[in-house]
Amino acid sequence: MLSADLQSPEVRSLYAITRLPRPQTHLQDYFHGVMAILSEYFTVGYSALILHDSKKDSLHVEALYGIGREAHPHDCSGQKGLIAKVLESRQPMVIQNLSQEPLYDEMVKGGKRIEKIRPPLVCFPLAVDDEPIGVINISSLYGPRNEFIEDFQFLSILSAILSPVIKYYHVRKNEPLQRSGKGKEKSFLLDEILEQKLSEVLNKIDPDVESKTRMGIFDDIIAVVEQIMIKLALERMGHVRTATAQFLGINRNTLRKKMKDLKIKAR
Repeated sequence: MLSADLQSPEVRSLYAITRLPRPQTHLQDYFHGVMAILSEYFTVGYSALILHDSKKDSLHVEALYGIGREAHPHDCSGQKGLIAKVLESRQPMVIQNLSQEPLYDEMVKGGKRIEKIRPPLVCFPLAVDDEPIGVINISSLYGPRNEFIEDFQFLSILSAILSPVIKYYHVRKNEPLQRSGKGKEKSFLLDEILEQKLSEVLNKIDPDVESKTRMGIFDDIIAVVEQIMIKLALERMGHVRTATAQFLGINRNTLRKKMKDLKIKAR
């Protein structure tokens, strides 16, 4: 039974997830943030966000956690298997046999075992205004006790939180890239932007003064860039350190040390 205790892992994880910012471009970033939070309170070995294309009646994997894309099936028909039943009924179910699911069928037939994709998997629906938009397959958070009732209860609440955000992402994704001729203004490459800004900074520094005072401009700029990156990443990931570290591509201990060295206060 989902605990009403405010200190329970269920409540604390759901609260942290509601604090995550909505994705700007890549839903994978948001999904990673959600799963990173869950992994702080539960064991999450594998999870896949699978979206439904109603026009083609097909399924495609939008985001993954715990496994790389190169090792994972990408799409399948949306007409067969338990995933299709979950979409139709909008009720969570448990995948016990991967060979009966079109998404995983070819992988199983080819003898390609992927250690982290291990049944049973809980498949729960994502829907907005009774319109199914996809499912999430995830390893059981509680184990198969009580016929997965605890998983169903918790994941149903999680679905209510995630579904509107994922729907919002699709609306943004389908918006025209250019509006009022302003689309090209954002086409700068990262290295071009950094080169321009760093050039402005270096042009304001007197080389003679720098060499005499040994200001250490290189170290100073690196420290400033790291500080800004970490602060912005923390804000984007709702100040969840595990999610922030994954987003930046560093481990949590490195993030903690850098925050201490750069005097970045944690919330």
